[in-house]
Amino acid sequence: MGPNEFEVGGIRFNGQTREIRLPAVVNIKEAPIEYLLVHETGKVHESVLRTGVKASDLQVALLLCHYEAGTEGLAHPEAPKELTPIKPLALKNPGANRLKISLEWKVDGTQKTAPLSDWMRDINTYKPAPDLETWIFSGSYVDEDGFAADRDGSFVSAYLDRNAMINSPARRNWDDSAWISNPAAIPAEGTEVTVIISPANPHLKDTSSPTTTKSKP
Repeated sequence: MGPNEFEVGGIRFNGQTREIRLPAVVNIKEAPIEYLLVHETGKVHESVLRTGVKASDLQVALLLCHYEAGTEGLAHPEAPKELTPIKPLALKNPGANRLKISLEWKVDGTQKTAPLSDWMRDINTYKPAPDLETWIFSGSYVDEDGFAADRDGSFVSAYLDRNAMINSPARRNWDDSAWISNPAAIPAEGTEVTVIISPANPHLKDTSSPTTTKSKP
């Protein structure tokens, strides 16, 4: 699309800044939620946002932007073990699975922005999670039925879902009844929104592969 600018399946990303942008629509303004973003054929009854882009295309964009899938940071000591069936996925570069997610939308021609975490709140305190400055790219997986995130349509999950590509590291992330939407922060249902993914640590160097590859004679 231009210098360092690429597009796959309606998802735009910049190879230098590692910023990823994808279109979405406000799906639910006020409800108990398990997800922040799902595919339009996924679990839309419990997600704030929905999108028409493919989950596998987003996973490709994340990997091309040198985010590294890993489960580091998802498990909490107080979580019931039977409720957190996490298969460890180690990182080659510590912190490479951490990312920020923000939103852009317009109201009467005026552009608004907010972190994605502002659109969810704890069902007990009615406040946004205080420990959700970053999200975790845990990565979905391929099984005998194909790519799990494509099958389920799960992009960003508020509770621990290994089928989803991105998960919340907040405490009580193992509890699927812990979260509700924050209607005071969310625009009207049907509002077009751009979801923006950016690195939590833009200075983190990727050492998982060489920067140059020489051709064999």
